[in-house]
Amino acid sequence: MATGLCGGSQFWVPGGEKVLPKSTCPLVKASVGARLDRTCPFFRIADMYVGETTCDGKKKAWEILAEDVPVHVMELPQMKRPQDIRMWAEEIRLFKDKVEEFTGNKVTAENLNAAIRLINDKRRALARVYACRKSENIPISGKDALLMTQIAFYDDPKRCAEMANNLADELEQRIRDGVSVFPKGARRILLTGTPLSIPNWKLHHIVETSGAAIVCEEMCTGTRYFENLVDESQTTLDGQIEALAQRYMKNNCACFTPNPGRIEDILRLAKEYKVDGVIDVNLKFCTLYDAEGRSVETELKKNGIPVLGIETDYTDTDSEQLRTRVEAFLEMLG
Repeated sequence: MATGLCGGSQFWVPGGEKVLPKSTCPLVKASVGARLDRTCPFFRIADMYVGETTCDGKKKAWEILAEDVPVHVMELPQMKRPQDIRMWAEEIRLFKDKVEEFTGNKVTAENLNAAIRLINDKRRALARVYACRKSENIPISGKDALLMTQIAFYDDPKRCAEMANNLADELEQRIRDGVSVFPKGARRILLTGTPLSIPNWKLHHIVETSGAAIVCEEMCTGTRYFENLVDESQTTLDGQIEALAQRYMKNNCACFTPNPGRIEDILRLAKEYKVDGVIDVNLKFCTLYDAEGRSVETELKKNGIPVLGIETDYTDTDSEQLRTRVEAFLEMLG
């Protein structure tokens, strides 16, 4: 059984700072702190941790966590050339071998195909909910939609798909009935940037209690999580692994270079969700997203889309300052 781990609360950061530099991003510090302080049940029951090399902070975090239980780290390429996709496919093969060795269960073309279809079903269900947010009458708050995506990292995928489809049914009915959870004319905001791990709802709360609606998240806890399905037609393990590699290398995360696809995604989603403005949020000390902020802002302004760049962490100490900036941004939108 696979599940996500804790890492989205200031509660865990002091524990992480005991062994990591203070100038490490709060997500990494919180993840390590949750384990060292023994306050995350998922860390306590895990038999193996699986990590990846999307940033330097995570690389060092896995070394610390490896002192506790076995850790398998998947080396993620930094570019998207054909050789990089082949490299990622090989990393998936190595992970398959590790899973078989660790669990004693054989990965076959049949059970891998079933798993691919199951996760694709979850992606389709999450996409249905997001599609409802494109409506003029917005049937769900951004905070609730974010929570759904955050939970998808932890929940049983079959149950998650079922519940998300049930939610989508309700939201589609609300749209037919003309029901909106926001006042008519509320400004529509797209949020982009670093992932927002549960229970990090800070910026959503500030924006939506300031009178605007967050209608889309272009981030790993947003559209990147469910867009691009894995090809279900492959009938061999090699074909399925290649399909998995192709799908995950389509993610336009800031860990890749060059990364023009992320800006293309933001522009596309801004049009699809009919947004009035974009907020680019960066967790403090996340060099990758901080560095991309300049190009994101430049391209959005070129396309006539108002943008606000924000840097924050998990604490509440800057909440009122952020609220002032958000309210000024919304006032500028008119």
